[in-house]
Order: sequence, then structure tokens, then C-alpha cells
Amino acid sequence: MDNTDYHAHPAISKSHLDQVARSPLHYWASFLDPNRQPRETTPAMAIGTAVHTHVLELDQWDARYAIAPESIDRRTKMGKAEWEVFTTAATGRTVLSRADAELVMRMGHAVYSHPAAAMLLKHLPGKAETTHMWDDAATGLQCKCRPDWLTDDGSLIIDLKTTEDASPAGFRKSIANWRYHVQAAWYLNGIEQATGTRPDQFIFICVEKKAPFAVAVYAADAEMIQIGNEAAARDLDVLATCKAAGAWPGYSDQIETINLPSWMRPRPDGSMPQQPPTEIETY
Repeated sequence: MDNTDYHAHPAISKSHLDQVARSPLHYWASFLDPNRQPRETTPAMAIGTAVHTHVLELDQWDARYAIAPESIDRRTKMGKAEWEVFTTAATGRTVLSRADAELVMRMGHAVYSHPAAAMLLKHLPGKAETTHMWDDAATGLQCKCRPDWLTDDGSLIIDLKTTEDASPAGFRKSIANWRYHVQAAWYLNGIEQATGTRPDQFIFICVEKKAPFAVAVYAADAEMIQIGNEAAARDLDVLATCKAAGAWPGYSDQIETINLPSWMRPRPDGSMPQQPPTEIETY
């Protein structure tokens, strides 16, 4: 199953659970609304996808990407004609600017220059982007996952993340913001259900999107997996209930009392936090 067919398949993925966790209405709007708009690809997503290809499926790079020539001046008649020739030749491929392509290549080089990341990707045989399907025992819902990299012996799932901050503190914020604990649990359980073999670990390879393109490798701990399992089970239960009822509520219909976030409240000693937490963009 290619990536386009995978995303079009109606089985429940981790991204589905993220929308359910926000509200059932958001899930319906994203995946069931007959008038929904195609998902917009952000620049961060485009770079992240290109890095995945360059690091994990380099043999597919030329088939998927075309690098725009810098010499074409699209403001001139000749430049417009040259651009048309280029885009025609690039049909079916994603066009990257020279600057973006060089950024992707520098990030890829950084990943393979990191001892632990290189060991995982170079010396442990595996495959990129394999699709796995299973039925959730508790709800009966069909589910799916597509790990970035799964070793041939099924022992390790490796997930490549591009991020603004790969430090332990920075990536912990990304885990919380983007529910990566749910992803880790979802993939471990899903591959076990689909193949009969539970991987031993879920590992993140994180590479920063700006120089010096620092890289870090983290293994999800048992607590992360447990909490991710609990969150995924809650999301599936909500989704199954909404499907059975044919109702997709959003937020509360009532007037609710709202208070300040915890980071704005005084500490027990009366002091205030120095600054609010920062959301770290990761893909």
C-alpha cells in the first residue's frame, strides 16, 4: 500500500485519535464530512517528508523530488518558458527549491553522522513505511499504523522526527504537544496485533531543522507507553460511542467557568513562573 492509499483508507490511525482527543466534531470534520477540504501541507510538513525520504528511502529521492533551477527568472518571457519545461519534466514529483533541498541534505547528513542513529539505520536491516492493519478487540474498530522504519526481525520501531529543539527538555514538550506517547504505544500494540510479535522498543531519532542540525536518539520508556496506551483506549472508546450514536459533539453546549493555566498561577511560595512553556514545532 503506498502512502496515498494508506492515508485514504478509513481505518483508524494515530492522527485520527488526535482529532478525537480534541473533540469528536474535529474528527468528523477531518475524516467524515463529505464537504471536507483536503489537508493543507505546511512548509514544516513538506520538509519533514523530504527528510524522511532522504534518510529512509534515498533510492526513491529522484522519483519523488525535483530541485528547481536557481537560474530561471520567471519574471521574463524566456524564464517562464524555461519554467514550463522544467515543471513539465517534473510532473508527478514534488518541486523543492535549491535552498530547501540543501537543508534536507544537511539534516540527512547529520542523522547519519550521529553514532547511535547511524547504527540503527545502517546496521540493523529493516524496511521503511510498511503498513499494518488490525481490529481493536475492545471496540471492533479497524486500525492501522505505518512506522517510519521497522527492523526485519520486528524488534525495533524507529521514528524520525524533525524538530526545532531535540534536547531532552525540548523534545519532552514535543511529546506532550503532539502526543508522541500515544504514537509509540499505538505502533507497538498495532504491530503486535498485526504480526503476532511485539517490538521490544520504540525509538525516536530527532534532528533539528537549523544549524548545527543537532541529533538525539531517545527510547520511549515504560511509563510513556502505559500512559499512551491509556490515552489511545479512551480515544477509541469515544470514537466507537460516537459512531454507534451517529453524534459528533464538539465542546460543551453550556456556559463553563474557565481559570488560568497552571503556569500562570503563583507557586506555593508566592513566586510566579519566569515564562510560559513554549510549543515546539516538530514533524
